[in-house]
Amino acid sequence: MNLLLVAQKIYRRLTTSSFKPSFSQCGEDCIMMFLIHSLKLKDVQYFDIGTNHPCNMNNTYLLYMNNFRGVCLEPDPALHAEIKKRRPGDILIPRGVAVESQTAADFFIMDDSVLNTFSETEANRMVVEHKRIILKKVRVPLISVNELFAQYFDHNKPVIVSLDVEGLDHSILQSIDFEKYKPGIICVETVSYSSNLSGAKDTGISNLLSQNGYTLYADTHINSIFVHNSLTAAASA
Repeated sequence: MNLLLVAQKIYRRLTTSSFKPSFSQCGEDCIMMFLIHSLKLKDVQYFDIGTNHPCNMNNTYLLYMNNFRGVCLEPDPALHAEIKKRRPGDILIPRGVAVESQTAADFFIMDDSVLNTFSETEANRMVVEHKRIILKKVRVPLISVNELFAQYFDHNKPVIVSLDVEGLDHSILQSIDFEKYKPGIICVETVSYSSNLSGAKDTGISNLLSQNGYTLYADTHINSIFVHNSLTAAASA
């Protein structure tokens, strides 16, 4: 039984308003679903880099509930059982992304798991500036994003990337071989963490993606959603 459809039916019986659930922090999943329908995308796959919790504040769970499937990359061992339970149709990769030639790296587990990071600089910044706590440091195996694209994705189908890795988003995007792999939609965190939304925007991400054929479609301040120009060209042809 599709619980989302059941909830929609109940909601329609109780109100005249349309029911649009969102599991993202700021409705990013609804924007991506709108793009899927508007661009008439079929057989969509997603690549959730830094999945964290499989449902709460997650950009791809709404896609999962709409019967799309993909790959969840999550290095925190404490979250693996919940991801497998809630999203058995997805592939779970219990690793982090290698942006250089490393095969493993230290992963900093914070007092709020959404702030977990491979960046020691970012972890220390959160401690000093925002009074967060590093609970522990664990060694985690790494894999390159291009290897994941090659191994798990059918490149005749559109791919949506959701990227949230606390301090390393730009570096991971730089590591993508855009000549070979052109995700149709990229949702990426473009603001540094702050408790009052005063974090600085990373304009370098927008510049990088623009140079590789992407146009900014939406910005929720925390996340930015980019669409590859080939998708909009195909939709308007």
